[in-house]
Amino acid sequence: MFVGRKRELSDLERAYECGDFQMVAVYGRRRVGKTALLHKFASGKHDVHYFTALRTTARENLDGLSAALAQRITFPDGGLYPGKTVFPGSYVPEGHPVYRSFAEAFEALFTIAREKRILFVIDEYPYLAESYPGVSSLLQKLIDENKQSSKLFLVLCGSSMSFMEEQVLGEKSPLYGRRTMQIRLNPFDVFDAAELLGETDPETAVELYALTGGIPLYLEQLDARKSVSWNIANRLLAPSALLSNEVESFLLQEVRSPASYNAVIEAIALGCVRPQEISDRTGIKAPLVQQNLSRLERLAVVLRTVPVGRHKKHQVRYAITDNLFRFHYRFGVRYLTAAESGLSGAVAQKIVSDDLSTYVGPVFEEVCRQWLTRQMATGELSLIPAEIGSWWGTNPVTRQEEEIDVVVRGVDGELVLGECKWNDALVDASVVGTLRRRAALFAGGENARLYVFAKHGFEEECRKRAEDVRLVTLDEMFER
Repeated sequence: MFVGRKRELSDLERAYECGDFQMVAVYGRRRVGKTALLHKFASGKHDVHYFTALRTTARENLDGLSAALAQRITFPDGGLYPGKTVFPGSYVPEGHPVYRSFAEAFEALFTIAREKRILFVIDEYPYLAESYPGVSSLLQKLIDENKQSSKLFLVLCGSSMSFMEEQVLGEKSPLYGRRTMQIRLNPFDVFDAAELLGETDPETAVELYALTGGIPLYLEQLDARKSVSWNIANRLLAPSALLSNEVESFLLQEVRSPASYNAVIEAIALGCVRPQEISDRTGIKAPLVQQNLSRLERLAVVLRTVPVGRHKKHQVRYAITDNLFRFHYRFGVRYLTAAESGLSGAVAQKIVSDDLSTYVGPVFEEVCRQWLTRQMATGELSLIPAEIGSWWGTNPVTRQEEEIDVVVRGVDGELVLGECKWNDALVDASVVGTLRRRAALFAGGENARLYVFAKHGFEEECRKRAEDVRLVTLDEMFER
Protein backbone atom coordinates (compact mmCIF):
# COMPACT_ATOMS: atom_id res chain seq x y z
CA MET A 1 0.00 0.00 0.00
CA PHE A 2 1.37 3.42 -0.95
CA VAL A 3 0.69 6.26 1.49
CA GLY A 4 1.94 9.80 1.97
CA ARG A 5 4.52 11.60 -0.20
CA LYS A 6 1.90 13.93 -1.67
CA ARG A 7 4.21 16.92 -1.81
CA GLU A 8 7.04 14.95 -3.43
CA LEU A 9 4.72 13.44 -6.05
CA SER A 10 3.24 16.85 -6.80
CA ASP A 11 6.71 18.35 -7.30
CA LEU A 12 7.76 15.51 -9.60
CA GLU A 13 4.56 15.71 -11.65
CA ARG A 14 4.89 19.47 -12.08
CA ALA A 15 8.46 19.09 -13.33
CA TYR A 16 7.49 16.24 -15.64
CA GLU A 17 4.62 18.14 -17.22
CA CYS A 18 6.80 21.07 -18.27
CA GLY A 19 8.30 18.83 -20.97
CA ASP A 20 11.88 20.12 -21.03
CA PHE A 21 15.06 18.53 -19.72
CA GLN A 22 15.09 17.69 -16.03
CA MET A 23 17.73 16.10 -13.83
CA VAL A 24 16.28 15.20 -10.43
CA ALA A 25 18.30 13.95 -7.49
CA VAL A 26 16.31 11.77 -5.08
CA TYR A 27 18.10 10.61 -1.97
CA GLY A 28 17.51 9.45 1.57
CA ARG A 29 18.59 6.72 3.92
CA ARG A 30 18.06 3.03 3.20
CA ARG A 31 14.49 1.69 3.49
CA VAL A 32 12.91 5.15 3.48
CA GLY A 33 10.80 4.48 0.36
CA LYS A 34 12.67 6.13 -2.52
CA THR A 35 12.05 3.29 -4.94
CA ALA A 36 8.36 3.10 -3.99
CA LEU A 37 8.01 6.85 -4.59
CA LEU A 38 9.60 6.63 -8.03
CA HIS A 39 7.53 3.62 -9.06
CA LYS A 40 4.38 5.47 -7.99
CA PHE A 41 5.47 8.52 -9.96
CA ALA A 42 6.27 6.41 -13.03
CA SER A 43 2.99 4.47 -13.04
CA GLY A 44 0.86 5.22 -16.08
CA LYS A 45 3.60 7.05 -17.97
CA HIS A 46 4.93 6.03 -21.37
CA ASP A 47 8.59 5.45 -22.14
CA VAL A 48 9.68 4.70 -18.62
CA HIS A 49 13.03 2.99 -18.07
CA TYR A 50 14.35 1.90 -14.70
CA PHE A 51 17.95 0.87 -14.15
CA THR A 52 19.12 -0.31 -10.73
CA ALA A 53 22.90 -0.22 -10.48
CA LEU A 54 24.61 -3.01 -8.59
CA ARG A 55 27.71 -3.14 -6.44
CA THR A 56 29.56 -4.97 -9.17
CA THR A 57 31.84 -4.39 -12.14
CA ALA A 58 31.45 -1.68 -14.75
CA ARG A 59 30.80 -4.33 -17.39
CA GLU A 60 27.90 -5.85 -15.44
CA ASN A 61 26.38 -2.44 -14.89
CA LEU A 62 26.79 -1.61 -18.58
CA ASP A 63 24.86 -4.79 -19.39
CA GLY A 64 22.16 -3.71 -16.94
CA LEU A 65 22.00 -0.23 -18.43
CA SER A 66 21.68 -1.73 -21.90
CA ALA A 67 18.85 -3.97 -20.72
CA ALA A 68 17.04 -0.99 -19.22
CA LEU A 69 17.33 0.93 -22.47
CA ALA A 70 16.06 -2.10 -24.35
CA GLN A 71 12.85 -2.44 -22.36
CA ARG A 72 10.57 -0.27 -24.46
CA ILE A 73 12.65 1.82 -26.81
CA THR A 74 12.37 0.92 -30.49
CA PHE A 75 15.66 1.69 -32.14
CA PRO A 76 15.60 3.03 -35.73
CA ASP A 77 17.44 0.86 -38.22
CA GLY A 78 21.05 1.89 -38.40
CA GLY A 79 20.40 4.91 -36.20
CA LEU A 80 22.22 3.51 -33.21
CA TYR A 81 24.70 0.81 -32.38
CA PRO A 82 23.38 -2.38 -34.05
CA GLY A 83 21.72 -5.07 -31.96
CA LYS A 84 24.57 -7.47 -31.41
CA THR A 85 25.67 -9.02 -28.17
CA VAL A 86 29.10 -7.64 -27.33
CA PHE A 87 29.59 -9.61 -24.13
CA PRO A 88 28.89 -13.37 -24.09
CA GLY A 89 26.17 -14.34 -21.67
CA SER A 90 24.54 -10.91 -21.66
CA TYR A 91 20.97 -10.81 -20.38
CA VAL A 92 19.90 -8.06 -22.78
CA PRO A 93 17.00 -9.21 -25.00
CA GLU A 94 18.06 -10.54 -28.37
CA GLY A 95 18.00 -7.95 -31.12
CA HIS A 96 18.73 -5.03 -28.79
CA PRO A 97 22.04 -3.23 -28.37
CA VAL A 98 24.57 -4.09 -25.75
CA TYR A 99 26.65 -0.97 -25.82
CA ARG A 100 30.42 -1.02 -25.98
CA SER A 101 30.71 1.84 -23.50
CA PHE A 102 28.69 3.98 -21.13
CA ALA A 103 29.31 6.86 -23.51
CA GLU A 104 27.50 5.03 -26.33
CA ALA A 105 24.63 4.01 -24.06
CA PHE A 106 23.98 7.48 -22.67
CA GLU A 107 24.46 9.12 -26.07
CA ALA A 108 21.75 6.80 -27.39
CA LEU A 109 19.46 7.81 -24.54
CA PHE A 110 19.97 11.53 -25.14
CA THR A 111 19.53 11.04 -28.91
CA ILE A 112 16.14 9.37 -28.51
CA ALA A 113 15.05 11.91 -25.90
CA ARG A 114 15.28 14.68 -28.51
CA GLU A 115 12.11 13.32 -30.07
CA LYS A 116 9.97 12.26 -27.11
CA ARG A 117 9.61 12.49 -23.36
CA ILE A 118 11.56 9.72 -21.65
CA LEU A 119 11.64 9.05 -17.93
CA PHE A 120 14.91 7.32 -17.09
CA VAL A 121 15.63 6.39 -13.48
CA ILE A 122 19.04 5.29 -12.26
CA ASP A 123 18.52 3.78 -8.84
CA GLU A 124 21.53 3.29 -6.55
CA TYR A 125 23.50 5.78 -8.62
CA PRO A 126 26.42 5.69 -6.13
CA TYR A 127 27.01 2.02 -7.07
CA LEU A 128 27.21 2.97 -10.74
CA ALA A 129 29.70 5.74 -9.95
CA GLU A 130 31.73 3.34 -7.83
CA SER A 131 32.04 0.86 -10.70
CA TYR A 132 32.60 3.55 -13.35
CA PRO A 133 33.99 6.73 -11.72
CA GLY A 134 33.75 8.73 -14.95
CA VAL A 135 29.96 8.53 -15.19
CA SER A 136 29.26 11.91 -13.56
CA SER A 137 31.65 13.70 -15.92
CA LEU A 138 30.08 11.86 -18.86
CA LEU A 139 26.59 12.93 -17.83
CA GLN A 140 27.80 16.50 -17.31
CA LYS A 141 29.09 16.63 -20.88
CA LEU A 142 25.92 15.16 -22.38
CA ILE A 143 23.64 17.42 -20.31
CA ASP A 144 25.54 20.53 -21.34
CA GLU A 145 25.38 19.51 -25.01
CA ASN A 146 21.73 18.44 -25.07
CA LYS A 147 19.73 20.16 -22.34
CA GLN A 148 18.33 22.88 -24.60
CA SER A 149 16.79 20.35 -27.01
CA SER A 150 16.31 17.32 -24.74
CA LYS A 151 13.02 15.97 -23.39
CA LEU A 152 14.79 13.61 -21.02
CA PHE A 153 13.55 13.37 -17.44
CA LEU A 154 16.58 11.87 -15.70
CA VAL A 155 16.39 10.75 -12.06
CA LEU A 156 19.52 9.92 -10.08
CA CYS A 157 18.54 8.10 -6.90
CA GLY A 158 20.77 6.96 -4.06
CA SER A 159 20.83 5.80 -0.45
CA SER A 160 24.33 7.05 0.31
CA MET A 161 23.40 10.50 1.52
CA SER A 162 27.00 11.71 1.80
CA PHE A 163 27.68 10.63 -1.81
CA MET A 164 24.54 12.24 -3.17
CA GLU A 165 25.14 15.49 -1.30
CA GLU A 166 28.84 15.68 -2.15
CA GLN A 167 29.24 13.86 -5.49
CA VAL A 168 25.94 14.84 -7.15
CA LEU A 169 24.85 18.08 -5.47
CA GLY A 170 28.14 19.37 -4.07
CA GLU A 171 30.21 22.18 -5.57
CA LYS A 172 33.10 19.84 -6.42
CA SER A 173 30.88 17.44 -8.37
CA PRO A 174 30.93 17.48 -12.19
CA LEU A 175 27.12 17.52 -11.95
CA TYR A 176 27.04 20.63 -9.78
CA GLY A 177 24.51 23.10 -11.15
CA ARG A 178 22.97 20.55 -13.55
CA ARG A 179 20.24 19.28 -11.29
CA THR A 180 16.87 20.95 -11.72
CA MET A 181 15.32 19.51 -8.53
CA GLN A 182 16.42 17.64 -5.46
CA ILE A 183 14.29 15.61 -3.07
CA ARG A 184 15.66 14.43 0.21
CA LEU A 185 13.15 11.82 1.31
CA ASN A 186 12.59 11.75 5.05
CA PRO A 187 10.88 9.08 7.17
CA PHE A 188 7.11 9.33 7.66
CA ASP A 189 5.74 11.37 10.49
CA VAL A 190 3.49 9.55 12.94
CA PHE A 191 0.32 10.37 11.01
CA ASP A 192 1.49 8.84 7.72
CA ALA A 193 2.94 5.97 9.75
CA ALA A 194 -0.48 5.35 11.31
CA GLU A 195 -2.05 5.26 7.85
CA LEU A 196 0.49 2.68 6.72
CA LEU A 197 -0.09 0.60 9.86
CA GLY A 198 -3.81 0.42 9.06
CA GLU A 199 -6.75 0.43 11.43
CA THR A 200 -5.40 1.09 14.90
CA ASP A 201 -6.16 3.46 17.76
CA PRO A 202 -3.98 6.58 18.21
CA GLU A 203 -2.29 5.30 21.39
CA THR A 204 -1.16 2.09 19.71
CA ALA A 205 -0.06 4.01 16.62
CA VAL A 206 2.20 6.26 18.71
CA GLU A 207 3.63 3.32 20.64
CA LEU A 208 4.40 1.35 17.47
CA TYR A 209 5.89 4.47 15.89
CA ALA A 210 8.08 4.80 18.99
CA LEU A 211 9.45 1.31 18.30
CA THR A 212 10.45 1.75 14.65
CA GLY A 213 10.09 5.39 13.64
CA GLY A 214 8.79 6.35 10.22
CA ILE A 215 10.81 4.06 7.91
CA PRO A 216 8.14 2.38 5.74
CA LEU A 217 9.86 -1.02 5.56
CA TYR A 218 10.16 -1.13 9.34
CA LEU A 219 6.51 -0.23 9.82
CA GLU A 220 5.49 -2.94 7.37
CA GLN A 221 7.10 -5.53 9.66
CA LEU A 222 4.65 -4.69 12.44
CA ASP A 223 1.15 -6.07 12.92
CA ALA A 224 -1.10 -3.32 14.26
CA ARG A 225 -3.84 -5.89 14.92
CA LYS A 226 -1.67 -7.44 17.63
CA SER A 227 -0.61 -5.95 20.96
CA VAL A 228 2.47 -3.80 21.40
CA SER A 229 3.94 -6.54 23.59
CA TRP A 230 3.44 -9.10 20.79
CA ASN A 231 5.16 -6.82 18.28
CA ILE A 232 8.11 -6.24 20.58
CA ALA A 233 8.51 -9.97 21.18
CA ASN A 234 8.00 -11.20 17.63
CA ARG A 235 9.08 -8.30 15.41
CA LEU A 236 11.87 -6.59 17.34
CA LEU A 237 13.44 -9.07 19.77
CA ALA A 238 12.99 -12.48 18.12
CA PRO A 239 16.42 -13.44 16.67
CA SER A 240 14.83 -14.42 13.35
CA ALA A 241 13.00 -11.10 12.91
CA LEU A 242 14.27 -8.68 10.28
CA LEU A 243 14.18 -5.74 12.68
CA SER A 244 16.24 -7.50 15.35
CA ASN A 245 19.23 -7.51 12.99
CA GLU A 246 18.57 -4.32 11.04
CA VAL A 247 20.68 -1.96 13.15
CA GLU A 248 23.84 -4.07 12.79
CA SER A 249 23.15 -4.60 9.08
CA PHE A 250 22.68 -0.88 8.53
CA LEU A 251 25.92 0.07 10.25
CA LEU A 252 27.91 -2.63 8.46
CA GLN A 253 26.81 -1.21 5.11
CA GLU A 254 27.21 2.47 5.98
CA VAL A 255 30.33 2.83 8.15
CA ARG A 256 33.83 1.36 8.13
CA SER A 257 34.33 0.80 11.87
CA PRO A 258 30.97 -0.20 13.38
CA ALA A 259 32.48 -0.87 16.82
CA SER A 260 33.18 2.78 17.61
CA TYR A 261 29.81 3.86 16.22
CA ASN A 262 28.08 1.23 18.35
CA ALA A 263 29.81 2.57 21.42
CA VAL A 264 28.87 6.18 20.63
CA ILE A 265 25.20 5.38 20.01
CA GLU A 266 24.94 3.21 23.11
CA ALA A 267 26.43 6.01 25.21
CA ILE A 268 23.77 8.41 23.94
CA ALA A 269 21.06 5.83 24.69
CA LEU A 270 22.38 5.63 28.25
CA GLY A 271 22.09 9.39 28.75
CA CYS A 272 25.46 10.77 27.62
CA VAL A 273 24.22 13.58 25.41
CA ARG A 274 27.31 15.79 25.09
CA PRO A 275 30.45 14.88 23.07
CA GLN A 276 32.76 15.03 26.11
CA GLU A 277 30.39 12.82 28.11
CA ILE A 278 30.36 10.32 25.24
CA SER A 279 34.16 10.41 25.07
CA ASP A 280 34.47 9.85 28.83
CA ARG A 281 31.99 6.96 28.74
CA THR A 282 33.44 5.15 25.72
CA GLY A 283 37.14 5.95 26.05
CA ILE A 284 37.12 7.14 22.45
CA LYS A 285 39.09 10.35 21.88
CA ALA A 286 36.98 13.47 21.46
CA PRO A 287 37.94 14.20 17.80
CA LEU A 288 36.89 10.68 16.75
CA VAL A 289 33.66 10.97 18.73
CA GLN A 290 32.88 14.17 16.85
CA GLN A 291 33.64 12.50 13.50
CA ASN A 292 31.35 9.61 14.39
CA LEU A 293 28.59 11.98 15.47
CA SER A 294 28.85 13.93 12.21
CA ARG A 295 28.62 10.74 10.18
CA LEU A 296 25.64 9.50 12.21
CA GLU A 297 23.93 12.85 11.66
CA ARG A 298 24.31 12.49 7.89
CA LEU A 299 22.81 9.00 8.20
CA ALA A 300 19.83 10.45 10.15
CA VAL A 301 20.56 8.20 13.12
CA VAL A 302 21.39 10.93 15.62
CA LEU A 303 20.52 14.61 15.76
CA ARG A 304 22.48 17.55 17.14
CA THR A 305 20.05 19.63 19.15
CA VAL A 306 20.25 23.07 20.72
CA PRO A 307 17.60 25.07 22.59
CA VAL A 308 15.36 27.11 20.32
CA GLY A 309 16.54 30.73 20.41
CA ARG A 310 19.91 31.80 21.67
CA HIS A 311 22.06 29.11 23.18
CA LYS A 312 25.49 28.60 24.66
CA LYS A 313 28.07 26.12 23.41
CA HIS A 314 27.71 23.84 26.44
CA GLN A 315 23.98 23.45 25.76
CA VAL A 316 24.50 21.30 22.67
CA ARG A 317 22.98 17.83 23.05
CA TYR A 318 22.86 14.76 20.83
CA ALA A 319 19.80 12.53 20.63
CA ILE A 320 19.04 9.29 18.81
CA THR A 321 16.51 10.35 16.21
CA ASP A 322 15.90 6.92 14.67
CA ASN A 323 13.44 5.11 16.92
CA LEU A 324 14.54 1.61 15.89
CA PHE A 325 18.11 2.47 16.89
CA ARG A 326 16.81 3.97 20.12
CA PHE A 327 14.88 0.78 20.94
CA HIS A 328 17.81 -1.44 20.01
CA TYR A 329 20.32 0.33 22.23
CA ARG A 330 17.85 0.83 25.07
CA PHE A 331 16.44 -2.72 25.14
CA GLY A 332 17.78 -4.93 22.35
CA VAL A 333 21.37 -4.93 23.56
CA ARG A 334 20.35 -5.30 27.21
CA TYR A 335 18.08 -8.29 26.59
CA LEU A 336 20.04 -9.95 23.77
CA THR A 337 20.93 -13.07 25.76
CA ALA A 338 17.36 -13.49 27.01
CA ALA A 339 15.94 -13.10 23.51
CA GLU A 340 18.39 -15.62 22.06
CA SER A 341 17.36 -18.02 24.86
CA GLY A 342 13.73 -17.92 23.72
CA LEU A 343 12.47 -15.44 26.32
CA SER A 344 11.37 -12.67 23.95
CA GLY A 345 7.78 -12.86 25.20
CA ALA A 346 8.73 -12.46 28.86
CA VAL A 347 11.12 -9.62 28.04
CA ALA A 348 8.45 -7.83 26.00
CA GLN A 349 5.97 -8.01 28.88
CA LYS A 350 8.58 -6.56 31.24
CA ILE A 351 9.36 -3.70 28.84
CA VAL A 352 5.68 -2.83 28.45
CA SER A 353 4.94 -2.97 32.20
CA ASP A 354 8.11 -1.26 33.48
CA ASP A 355 9.53 0.99 30.78
CA LEU A 356 7.22 1.64 27.85
CA SER A 357 5.53 4.79 29.15
CA THR A 358 8.86 6.45 29.98
CA TYR A 359 10.34 5.31 26.67
CA VAL A 360 7.44 6.72 24.62
CA GLY A 361 7.42 10.09 26.43
CA PRO A 362 10.12 11.82 24.33
CA VAL A 363 8.58 10.39 21.16
CA PHE A 364 5.24 11.93 22.13
CA GLU A 365 6.96 15.31 22.33
CA GLU A 366 8.08 14.87 18.72
CA VAL A 367 4.56 13.75 17.77
CA CYS A 368 3.22 17.02 19.20
CA ARG A 369 5.74 19.00 17.16
CA GLN A 370 4.68 17.07 14.06
CA TRP A 371 1.03 17.89 14.76
CA LEU A 372 1.81 21.59 15.08
CA THR A 373 3.77 21.43 11.83
CA ARG A 374 0.70 20.02 10.09
CA GLN A 375 -1.46 22.70 11.70
CA MET A 376 0.84 25.35 10.25
CA ALA A 377 0.88 23.68 6.84
CA THR A 378 -2.93 23.70 6.63
CA GLY A 379 -3.24 27.25 7.96
CA GLU A 380 -5.10 26.22 11.10
CA LEU A 381 -2.19 27.67 13.03
CA SER A 382 -1.28 30.96 11.42
CA LEU A 383 2.49 31.02 11.75
CA ILE A 384 5.52 30.57 9.51
CA PRO A 385 8.13 28.72 11.56
CA ALA A 386 11.77 29.74 11.79
CA GLU A 387 12.64 27.11 14.40
CA ILE A 388 10.86 24.05 15.80
CA GLY A 389 12.23 22.17 18.75
CA SER A 390 12.44 22.45 22.52
CA TRP A 391 14.17 24.66 25.07
CA TRP A 392 16.26 24.12 28.15
CA GLY A 393 18.12 26.54 30.33
CA THR A 394 18.84 27.66 33.87
CA ASN A 395 16.17 29.33 35.96
CA PRO A 396 17.95 32.49 37.26
CA VAL A 397 15.97 32.37 40.52
CA THR A 398 16.22 28.70 41.50
CA ARG A 399 19.49 28.02 39.61
CA GLN A 400 17.93 24.77 38.40
CA GLU A 401 17.55 23.67 34.80
CA GLU A 402 14.09 24.00 33.30
CA GLU A 403 12.75 22.59 30.03
CA ILE A 404 9.91 23.36 27.64
CA ASP A 405 8.92 20.34 25.56
CA VAL A 406 7.68 22.13 22.46
CA VAL A 407 8.86 25.48 21.12
CA VAL A 408 7.98 26.99 17.76
CA ARG A 409 9.47 30.36 16.92
CA GLY A 410 7.96 32.18 13.96
CA VAL A 411 9.85 34.25 11.40
CA ASP A 412 8.24 37.38 12.83
CA GLY A 413 9.05 36.48 16.42
CA GLU A 414 5.79 34.72 17.32
CA LEU A 415 6.04 31.90 19.85
CA VAL A 416 4.22 28.66 20.55
CA LEU A 417 5.18 26.88 23.77
CA GLY A 418 3.88 23.53 24.90
CA GLU A 419 4.04 20.82 27.55
CA CYS A 420 3.46 17.14 26.70
CA LYS A 421 2.18 14.52 29.13
CA TRP A 422 2.29 10.84 28.14
CA ASN A 423 0.69 9.13 31.13
CA ASP A 424 -2.57 7.39 31.85
CA ALA A 425 -3.81 9.87 34.45
CA LEU A 426 -5.73 12.97 33.44
CA VAL A 427 -3.54 16.06 33.39
CA ASP A 428 -4.03 18.21 36.49
CA ALA A 429 -4.07 21.98 36.83
CA SER A 430 -0.47 22.21 38.06
CA VAL A 431 0.80 21.57 34.52
CA VAL A 432 -0.84 24.78 33.30
CA GLY A 433 0.85 26.74 36.08
CA THR A 434 4.21 25.14 35.30
CA LEU A 435 3.92 26.04 31.63
CA ARG A 436 3.10 29.68 32.41
CA ARG A 437 6.07 29.88 34.80
CA ARG A 438 8.47 28.39 32.27
CA ALA A 439 7.13 30.63 29.50
CA ALA A 440 8.24 33.60 31.60
CA LEU A 441 11.83 32.31 31.37
CA PHE A 442 11.75 32.47 27.58
CA ALA A 443 12.36 35.79 25.83
CA GLY A 444 8.96 36.94 24.58
CA GLY A 445 7.22 34.11 26.40
CA GLU A 446 4.65 36.44 27.96
CA ASN A 447 3.02 36.75 24.51
CA ALA A 448 3.34 33.10 23.51
CA ARG A 449 0.49 30.85 22.48
CA LEU A 450 0.41 28.05 25.04
CA TYR A 451 -0.49 24.39 24.48
CA VAL A 452 -0.74 21.36 26.75
CA PHE A 453 -0.88 17.96 25.05
CA ALA A 454 -2.25 14.90 26.85
CA LYS A 455 -2.40 11.20 26.14
CA HIS A 456 -5.93 10.88 27.56
CA GLY A 457 -7.38 14.16 28.79
CA PHE A 458 -7.56 16.81 31.48
CA GLU A 459 -9.06 17.18 34.94
CA GLU A 460 -11.94 19.60 35.23
CA GLU A 461 -9.90 22.04 37.35
CA CYS A 462 -7.21 22.04 34.65
CA ARG A 463 -9.80 23.00 32.03
CA LYS A 464 -11.07 25.81 34.25
CA ARG A 465 -7.63 27.31 34.73
CA ALA A 466 -6.63 27.04 31.07
CA GLU A 467 -8.38 30.15 29.73
CA ASP A 468 -5.31 31.17 27.72
CA VAL A 469 -4.02 27.64 27.08
CA ARG A 470 -5.04 25.30 24.25
CA LEU A 471 -5.64 21.79 25.60
CA VAL A 472 -5.15 19.03 23.03
CA THR A 473 -5.76 15.31 23.47
CA LEU A 474 -4.18 12.52 21.46
CA ASP A 475 -7.55 11.64 19.91
CA GLU A 476 -7.95 15.23 18.72
CA MET A 477 -4.52 15.13 17.10
CA PHE A 478 -5.53 12.10 15.06
CA GLU A 479 -8.91 13.41 13.94
CA ARG A 480 -9.15 13.40 10.15
